[in-house]
Amino acid sequence: MPTSVLSSTFASFPPSTGMSGTGIDEMPTFPSLTPDDRIWRIDWFGDCAYPAAVRRYSQPSIKVVLSPLRGDVVDREALLRPEGTDLLQSREIWAPISALPILSIGDLWQHGRRIDSPDYQVETFKQLSITPATASFVKAGLAIEEQFLLPLAAHPWHRQHTQSYCVAITLDERRRLLIPCIELIRFYFGSSSNLLQRLFTAPLRDEALWSSKHFNPDTRHLHLVLAHRLSGLSASDIGRIAASAYAWRAAAGIHSSCQKAAADRRPVYPYTGFPFEGCTELVASGIWLPVGDLDNATFVAWRLRSCSHPFPFRSLSYEAGDRRARYPARGADSPGEKCFPSAGRSNARKVEAKDGDPDATRPQRVASFVRQVRFPDLVRKQVWREKIEAMPQANVLLRLADGSLQQVACGESDRATDARGLDLRDGSGDESEARRSDVLPWFVQTGLKMIASDASLAPPGATVKVVCPEGRTEAVFSFPVVINEDGEIDSDLFFTGVDGRVRQRRGCFVEVRLQGANPRILLIFEGRTREERPQVV
Repeated sequence: MPTSVLSSTFASFPPSTGMSGTGIDEMPTFPSLTPDDRIWRIDWFGDCAYPAAVRRYSQPSIKVVLSPLRGDVVDREALLRPEGTDLLQSREIWAPISALPILSIGDLWQHGRRIDSPDYQVETFKQLSITPATASFVKAGLAIEEQFLLPLAAHPWHRQHTQSYCVAITLDERRRLLIPCIELIRFYFGSSSNLLQRLFTAPLRDEALWSSKHFNPDTRHLHLVLAHRLSGLSASDIGRIAASAYAWRAAAGIHSSCQKAAADRRPVYPYTGFPFEGCTELVASGIWLPVGDLDNATFVAWRLRSCSHPFPFRSLSYEAGDRRARYPARGADSPGEKCFPSAGRSNARKVEAKDGDPDATRPQRVASFVRQVRFPDLVRKQVWREKIEAMPQANVLLRLADGSLQQVACGESDRATDARGLDLRDGSGDESEARRSDVLPWFVQTGLKMIASDASLAPPGATVKVVCPEGRTEAVFSFPVVINEDGEIDSDLFFTGVDGRVRQRRGCFVEVRLQGANPRILLIFEGRTREERPQVV
């Protein structure tokens, strides 16, 4: 079986010349993944190799096992049978570990592009219990009572990697669910390339994922300041690691399992468990296999689709230095898992990934992929970015004994620059709402909803728009710092963030205009905390 090196690391791309200056293009092609015009399927994942073992530098690589389809017709039922692909021509490719977000078992590739992610057999496992008593690590070539969990006659695609690890979950006395550990890692921690690379590259430390963490046990609100270059689209995954000992153990186990195998001079097959314990509803695409004389005894989950287990927080806010960290432009043209634009997009820039490390002096580019909702629990929870707006500082006013105010100082704008190899990011979610949240702060959005729902503030047919104060170019402003003659600051104008930091409260003017009537000007006044609703005056 030939083994070659996939010509790609997510880096070394030329600067963008697009109007936005963001450098967001279509996903990179992987020419070495598909050496001819045939359609190739990813059959399995093999062992990992670290720098010096393969011609790849700072990040580890993983073997991707592929075989070509017999013919051009994609028959999903035929692909469930061993003769569906030409196993005699199967090949192994070294791919960077950071490519895992867009690689999964069963995917079909042609001309270096993923063309389909067939559903195969889809099963929903309700009330699935994940505990040490029900879930255990097994090797793909394990036999129980002389019966193989993955019989080669029915599932030959793992035959070169029988030492790879899976998690086996007991369904009943005779049936099991088998999930390759690489798929667990890809599903639960594959929201961005940068996150995955950090989990594989070094022992897990707080500072690799966040620089600050604050958890309120009463409200169960978690606030994170993400580490440099980590996407906000990984904020929920990182939040689970930050707030759960089970998730921390699962994330830390990735690198430690690799290092343990390397120290023992064994093939490096990563393994880790679920990032939680308890019940969940798990939806997976894969194949049922017989064990002995029992049909449908083992379900092999080639690709996990969703997991309902709740996250260990009620709400999550985060800060990220990258201005595009939360919502980069999508790289998909459908709500499913396809991540590549259609071939007809002639104006899209062609990007071919190259072997080697990213240039640290060049900006990192982003490519988003969109897939179905992985975690339904997050649909019911608030996750938002605490955007650090660059705006004029608050004026300072002195309140005299007679109650009058006197201006004594005025601040200036304080703006920061952001830095940007390629980070694959899971761009699932409500993008339109997300982009609005990047334009207006949360309190302004909430205030606008309050105005729209109150007929006394905005009668039917009225137009509502945000307006800038006279002489200013930004609609949102900070209220002045008011002090008395003894130098004491009026604390009623303070806003306290979830991390305990204090700043001046902010406001925003809104014009409500009804045809034929004079416009009304309303003020949306930020609350004292995130939990406190704004006031509309």
